[in-house]
Amino acid sequence: MIIRPAALTDAASLARIQVDSYRSAYRGILPEDYLARFSYEEQTQDWRALLTDEPAAVLFVAEEAAGAVVGYALGALLEQETYDCELAALHVRRPAQGRGAGHALIRAVARHFEQLGRRSLVIWVLEANQPARSLYERWGGQLVGQRQVDLGEGLFFSEVAYAWSKIELLSQAAPTLDLV
Repeated sequence: MIIRPAALTDAASLARIQVDSYRSAYRGILPEDYLARFSYEEQTQDWRALLTDEPAAVLFVAEEAAGAVVGYALGALLEQETYDCELAALHVRRPAQGRGAGHALIRAVARHFEQLGRRSLVIWVLEANQPARSLYERWGGQLVGQRQVDLGEGLFFSEVAYAWSKIELLSQAAPTLDLV
């Protein structure tokens, strides 16, 4: 597995991973009609826009040896916050889960921010998303906050934050996959 910066040519793969991941990970948490609104075409356009217009965003992909993109991690710098940066999204295709791609992706984002002199990282996750919460806890994240999120149309959900006050706990953590 190779972890590399995302390219514009990855937009369709990113969209497919995002939509499929939302529909499986958030089933039973978010309403089905809300999840059904996400389309590959619209999300592909959103990823193209982000990759073209958002130079401050950091986006890494996990690519299998055969060249298929199986996951991504999106990070952003935070200003005037308790934590220096944020892991805004982490998604790995279900068949590729459990093989270290997610950990390698978060490590790549953490290394990137550490090289910029950032010292801490936070991620917000739906409170009801127990598999993701368990993952962040296993990776040493500390539960540090809770908030209500308005998804529009009267849909409110609770999110919780996990943080690493020392980003090197993530940037130097195993597993060892190829980072390019």
